[in-house]
Amino acid sequence: MKNIYIIGGGGFARECYYNLMAMAEHDPAIQFGGFMGHGGYGDNIDYKHLQRLYLGDQAEHQFQENEYAVIGAGSPELRRKIYHDLKKREVRFFTIYLGKPFNESMDIGEANILASPFWFTCNIKIGHGNVFNGHVIAAHDVAIGDFNFFAPHVQILGNVSIGDDNTFGANAIALPGAKIGHNNKIAPLSAIYKGCRNNSYMLGNPAVKVGAV
Repeated sequence: MKNIYIIGGGGFARECYYNLMAMAEHDPAIQFGGFMGHGGYGDNIDYKHLQRLYLGDQAEHQFQENEYAVIGAGSPELRRKIYHDLKKREVRFFTIYLGKPFNESMDIGEANILASPFWFTCNIKIGHGNVFNGHVIAAHDVAIGDFNFFAPHVQILGNVSIGDDNTFGANAIALPGAKIGHNNKIAPLSAIYKGCRNNSYMLGNPAVKVGAV
């Protein structure tokens, strides 16, 4: 039995819960343990109809061998902080994913959330703590770093490389061969042709830098 806790509150934590419940329908070994806050984030939040499942702050819980964490925050910055804090405590992470099995050409890290449906092909490398929030496409030979957030209907086409801590708005697209650095924000419906460096706000088709993050 795997007892799964969702760390960090908010609407995204509730989305994680329902994705986890969908997985549990196919795997009876999955059991939801409850929601936990993290250092003030998610501690006093209204979990709406799921409020009864809130347990308190994760610092008050001693994780056991069969217990795993899901990071229920959408923000790359918060996900990174929660991940490293729990990693220091040697907490193990659970990846949310409901779909066809990964093939042997894929290299997937830990603490990722791949909300269904998630489409992939081959030779894809994905780091830790990323969120693919539904209807995301990752084509061949894609390399993705850590703690990126991909809103629904993002398309990542062939031979694209993406660094860490980037946020992609809904329906954004990274065209073949694009190279994207770290901590960028890609506006919804924007198309990245060649790429961008770091700390840029990108907007349009073709996307251009319109500000700094």
